[in-house]
Amino acid sequence: MDSFSRTMLAAAAESGLATITLSRHVPNLRRNVRGNDKVVLLAKCLGSDGLGSGNYILMLTHNRMVVTRESPRLGRVRPCIDQAIDALSGVRWSADPVRPGMEIAFQAVGEHFRFWINAGHEKQIWRIDALLARKFRRPGAIRGGLVGLV
Repeated sequence: MDSFSRTMLAAAAESGLATITLSRHVPNLRRNVRGNDKVVLLAKCLGSDGLGSGNYILMLTHNRMVVTRESPRLGRVRPCIDQAIDALSGVRWSADPVRPGMEIAFQAVGEHFRFWINAGHEKQIWRIDALLARKFRRPGAIRGGLVGLV
């Protein structure tokens, strides 16, 4: 079993994704990811177009971000985003402690995207925040410390 498969299974178990859902999305998630690339985050999320938009799966590896979408009526899974981490710009995220979850917004291929990642509990929010902070610089952060927000 390669690094991708091993880390994908661990990330799926941690996020609580159903095996059936994951099996529908894996071919599209894996298409442009190398076998030695490790999955950092795997989460079910909602698109900015609301609840009727279908199920999204967001996968973040060391090198790529891949988002797939399953249409609500036909159940077809299609890639929505498949970009190298370096190609993403304006990555921002914020947690909502009232509704346990995290909103992530970024720009890829000249388009703006926004997703809501549902979290089961507060610890999962902190974990997602830490993973995103490791992959992308924290908003307002510099190497020597934090910049004061004006």
